[in-house]
Amino acid sequence: MTKHDLSFTLDFPNDERESLPALLRAAGAEVQREPTRDIDWQTVVVVIDEIGRVATGVTAAIVLAEKIAEKLNAWRATMRRQGKTPRAVLRRPGQPPLDLSTATDQEVLAWLLKTSPRP
Repeated sequence: MTKHDLSFTLDFPNDERESLPALLRAAGAEVQREPTRDIDWQTVVVVIDEIGRVATGVTAAIVLAEKIAEKLNAWRATMRRQGKTPRAVLRRPGQPPLDLSTATDQEVLAWLLKTSPRP
């Protein structure tokens, strides 16, 4: 199994603890819960695995980022239709966080496509 560095942390309200991770899993992401001190918020680490099933190299990263962005943007649209604010924040070391309540669909994809800095 090939690991790819398209990984990020997602902070979101506890009331979304089932629906949002399920959407990300449907896009092919591994979702790992992380301990958090804030009982109202959930933190998960999203890791993309098995990149070879989709494509290879740069193409795979783009395809996977597009799938994740599509799922996140659909979730945000659903929340807004329900009159709710899509409260969630994407985080990755070396990259500014992205607030999903204010970001555009294009900003979500652009954020996911940025390469994580290497040590």
